[in-house]
Amino acid sequence: MPNIAFKLEGLFEDEFHKQLIRAYCTYEPKSLSSAYRKLSMEQFIELMESAVASTGYKPEDTLTEDDYRAFAKVYDKILRSAIKDVRELRSIIPHNVFITNSKVANELRHMTPNEEIRLTVGHKGSKLVEIKTTINFINNKYIQIADSASITAYDKIVHDAVCSLYAAGNEVFTPEMVYRAMNGMVESEFVSPKSISMIVESLEKLRSTDIAIDYTEQLQMTNPEDNLESARVSGAMLMMQKVTVSAGGVTKWAYRLVSSPVLYEYSKSLRQIIPIPLQLLNTKETTRSTETVIIIRQYIVQRMELMKNKKNSMNSRIISYDSIYELLNAPDDRKIRAAIRTQTERLLDNYVNIRYIDRYEIQHKGRVVSGVKIFLLEDGEGASSKS
Repeated sequence: MPNIAFKLEGLFEDEFHKQLIRAYCTYEPKSLSSAYRKLSMEQFIELMESAVASTGYKPEDTLTEDDYRAFAKVYDKILRSAIKDVRELRSIIPHNVFITNSKVANELRHMTPNEEIRLTVGHKGSKLVEIKTTINFINNKYIQIADSASITAYDKIVHDAVCSLYAAGNEVFTPEMVYRAMNGMVESEFVSPKSISMIVESLEKLRSTDIAIDYTEQLQMTNPEDNLESARVSGAMLMMQKVTVSAGGVTKWAYRLVSSPVLYEYSKSLRQIIPIPLQLLNTKETTRSTETVIIIRQYIVQRMELMKNKKNSMNSRIISYDSIYELLNAPDDRKIRAAIRTQTERLLDNYVNIRYIDRYEIQHKGRVVSGVKIFLLEDGEGASSKS
């Protein structure tokens, strides 16, 4: 027991937290051995912060013995609860990853916090039919979000991966599971600490982001017989709780999705969800899945799936590079943009090789490379050569 107490004390550099650990190990050590076997060091630190927050103690406070006893009871209760809540993780690999393709979903990264955005979705006679949307970032102890923050293209992909895991039956999931769903990986494939950190940061942003969608006019246009007076949904983009899970003999943090995500349900109600076969996202034989590659890949697959769907009105087979530069916030730098084009072509070469598309052709405006033209297998455009 003293050895465990010494290791826990070593997790903290400041005297305030060290003293709280000493107090806990003195007054309430009953669940310490069990907690040490089941919880990670990261969890001890985060649960400590939860206990400190609940007592309201601050480093500058002068604490009495009664204060230390009170803290020890709170921390012990939190540790016991964490041990009790450890569950075996049951991971279900989704067959498809779903992309939310509603206008709201596609405009997320252009939305300014606390500002109502009006999106035109059609006409009713001479009147524009609009959706009214707002997002609001709520700072929490995990992530500080600036007023100028936005939901990035990467955040949107993380959001859709969570929705896909949830739709497959995963109520509880780890950041590793999210990353694997984004990249078509199998359950045993390693995910780097850097990638996990990026996923966690995005998940924390998404669960700290409220979204409200007023689509009354849209439903009145599409379902006039229902005589709807109001249609509005709101809530956290990902309403999640942190839980403790055991996977492969290792205990770690995971997330539990409390309810189906607002944006996913809204998009699904409009049938604006694109299913992507998981194998289309596994391009490791072609290129490494950096943040840039993940964003490009998701975008071009989304565009090609829309091209393949005969029910929509997308007649153009051209994907412009300007749209990809804008998606990535790429600076007007020749080397950076050339690298983006190279990565895009590598991905397209992969899709030609696996016969997802027939071929593609580089497009020019004058002497500038402007985009790529996609030739689908069902277009019957002929040979599978690249120009």
